[in-house]
Amino acid sequence: MTENAAYDNTHDEPNYGQMEDIPLPVFSEINYINKREQRNETGFNYHNEITSSHVVTSQPLRYNGDSVVTNIRRPIPISVISAASSQSYILPANGLDFMRNANQLIIQQSVELTDLMANVSSENRYTVKIPGGENSEAIYYATESSASFQRTFCGSGRAFNMRLYDKTQQEAVSFQRRLACGTCTFWCYLQRMEVWVPPGEKVGTISQNIQFLKTSFEVCNRHGEVLYRIEGPNSFGCLLGKTQIFQIYTSDGLTQIGSIIHQWDRLSVSYNLLLQMPSSITDNRHKALLLGSAFLLEYMFFESAKKKTFLRCIC
Repeated sequence: MTENAAYDNTHDEPNYGQMEDIPLPVFSEINYINKREQRNETGFNYHNEITSSHVVTSQPLRYNGDSVVTNIRRPIPISVISAASSQSYILPANGLDFMRNANQLIIQQSVELTDLMANVSSENRYTVKIPGGENSEAIYYATESSASFQRTFCGSGRAFNMRLYDKTQQEAVSFQRRLACGTCTFWCYLQRMEVWVPPGEKVGTISQNIQFLKTSFEVCNRHGEVLYRIEGPNSFGCLLGKTQIFQIYTSDGLTQIGSIIHQWDRLSVSYNLLLQMPSSITDNRHKALLLGSAFLLEYMFFESAKKKTFLRCIC
């Protein structure tokens, strides 16, 4: 009788002296189970409960010192290790950084079968490479955007927007050329090209000068200051042969610092443009202006070089 009463008392009234020996994690687990059962009864999933402190409202930012870096480029989708030199390349901060150590650039047009068979040219595509023999490194891929009406009736004098994409498949620089004639027709409205870098920064312009027996251009920055001058061979109007050399001079026109050569390449079995720049140019924006000058000359004088004609007129 006494044992049964003692047994019942242990169930009716808890013995707090014995409960002191139970570790605290056991009580936490019991409370968690009770709370989960209460949530399930009301139709609320306890495991899916999300507090406001766990909600992601913004992406993490990248800091460079005290400033926030907002333009984060995608990584290069190729190996960044050079097999020849066993040296790693620095990830470029923008598309122009691919020209950082380049003193020579080759502009090679990708000729399509439709261009060879049809009289109306399509939108051109180019590859800009750093010369290295058979192992030339392509740094940009250029695509033209122009109106079909102007390609039909204006030919190589058409207006276009040329976008150059780098190895990260992002736009590095763009060239915007207006519709204009050469020196044979209208002297008051000559060739002009603008150079832009994303996300909308104007680098400068390339403008044609008025000269009767010589081709001349001015390369200016965005403030209109003359950086370089480009002089072509003596010619009557716009008649030039397939192989020509244009000299790049300083702003005063006294010292030659580079050249743009249209020549036959035996490796690619086609005519290419070779841009030679001095090693003293450290600003990649200046190199972008000279590269835009080479593209302007390509359209003005050499775009139809693949055709079997010795002399052409761009007007």
